[in-house]
Amino acid sequence: MPEHIRFIEVRRGKSWLGGYNYGPYPLHKFSIINKPDPVYPLWTPSCGLDEWRRECYRERRFSDTFAVEYVQQGVFIFQQNNLTMRVNPGEIFLPHLDMDNSIRCETAFAVKKTVIMEGPLLRQILEMLGLTRVDMISAGDHARLDGIIDRLYELNGENTQESRRESSILCYSLLVELAEMITVCRRPPELQRALEYIYNQLESTMSLQDLVRHSGASSATLHRQFRRYMNTSPVAYYLEQKLERAKTLLESHSYSVKEIAELLHYSSPQYFASEFKRKYGFPPKHFKCRRKQGN
Repeated sequence: MPEHIRFIEVRRGKSWLGGYNYGPYPLHKFSIINKPDPVYPLWTPSCGLDEWRRECYRERRFSDTFAVEYVQQGVFIFQQNNLTMRVNPGEIFLPHLDMDNSIRCETAFAVKKTVIMEGPLLRQILEMLGLTRVDMISAGDHARLDGIIDRLYELNGENTQESRRESSILCYSLLVELAEMITVCRRPPELQRALEYIYNQLESTMSLQDLVRHSGASSATLHRQFRRYMNTSPVAYYLEQKLERAKTLLESHSYSVKEIAELLHYSSPQYFASEFKRKYGFPPKHFKCRRKQGN
């Protein structure tokens, strides 16, 4: 391997990131906030301009990162959901959480604007806006998108309480803009009612019969809709969202592991801990300690 090409590898829990750098490329001209602020539902730890060379490559397995990647120059090849997409200037690709994906540069040189997003409500907002199964979008109002992303870059540089508040609002605005550009089929109203009911019942017990009744669909219809649009079953989705709520509560530092297990109606703290570790790759106590050290 030539000396100017270097392999990189990072592991975080179940997530793996690997790839190749070419000299200083990918060259990340980002504004960065190192310490997360869990007060706001959305925030961007890093955003800005990203310059690539053809020799660069990135691959994620069970990704722990969601990003909005807005191509400015050149052509990127993006793979996700067993699809290979050629992304041209003016188009956007979305690397999603918990998925396997890869990025490389088809042209000799390429540039994209990147907004990495985090936050306790990120998954729920992506799902409610119908973005979780969207890999690529053709941008509509380019000036509007450029304005939002450029302002997010400025706000990260300020890194004040006021700038973080405005940044959270702009992150949501950016996701809404993307949702309005989507041409894919919208979710059926029965499924949307079921999703909203699940979110409202995460700190209560819920039966499948209750969910079916609230959705207004038959059990068979609801199962088909969950399989088609969410790629899972209603019960599996409910259990996954409970773990997401548990993760949010751990980030707040207001609850112990035992209190969260009781609040979310797990049969025991031990069972909750085993389910949490199965999904995220480390136990809740370890996660709680890591967040405290990060803050």
